[in-house]
Amino acid sequence: MLLLSGVAANGGVNGSVLEWERVTFHYGVGLAVDDVSLRVEAGEFAAVLGPNGSGKSTLIKLALGILRPTGGSVRLFGQEVGGFNDWGRVGYVPQVVSAVWSGFPATVTETVAHGAYRGTAPLAIFRRSERPDVLEALEAVSMTHVKSKRLSELSLGQQQRVLLARALVRNPELLVLDEPAAGIDVSGEEQLYTVLRDLNRDRGLTIVLVSHDIGAMLREASTVCCMNCSLVKHGPPHELTSDELAALYGLPVDALIHDALHEHR
Repeated sequence: MLLLSGVAANGGVNGSVLEWERVTFHYGVGLAVDDVSLRVEAGEFAAVLGPNGSGKSTLIKLALGILRPTGGSVRLFGQEVGGFNDWGRVGYVPQVVSAVWSGFPATVTETVAHGAYRGTAPLAIFRRSERPDVLEALEAVSMTHVKSKRLSELSLGQQQRVLLARALVRNPELLVLDEPAAGIDVSGEEQLYTVLRDLNRDRGLTIVLVSHDIGAMLREASTVCCMNCSLVKHGPPHELTSDELAALYGLPVDALIHDALHEHR
């Protein structure tokens, strides 16, 4: 079983995990993020929703230190991102593009092991057995049965779960995902969300996920952050109305949430 480092007895880490404070970002003269203040608490499953070009992915890049804010500040575990260096506490899963892994020679096990890289180990050449942390990460996403296959031989949904295992191999306290279900079929999408549900609800992992899938996020997330350059709405999914979604996306949207008992509200 995969153990998550830094997880308290109640299933989460104590305090704020990620915080944007009065954050603004420009691409040249174009304003992408405008005065956003947002806080993600330990144990949350926070979904970031919004139309194309709304600043969702930019917000994530700011959180990961890939971009630096034009104004305001971003903090990870209470520390400014610019000075943060304990990146083993953060797992990142990018969007999978089908052509990227075509012909990629690495096996599933080798791909996941990349996530545990900490520098060159001179004696690594003498290791013959599979690493237990890699096997535990694969087990967490139900992918041990394909561990010897090449990544390029897998379906898009399977590839995404392998990349998720790669993000989990160092037992992060925060998992950040950017459109992880894009291009995945319905079966693969459900398998992915089942894994994320287990990681968040049963193991206490804090998750921040960017998505276009309104229905899935209203069903899975514990809090929803609606972005359209600025923060439009932030709160529990059941508080988000059809009118607010329609205003966000510029077209009629019906908010219908199905829970585990197949009830809706």
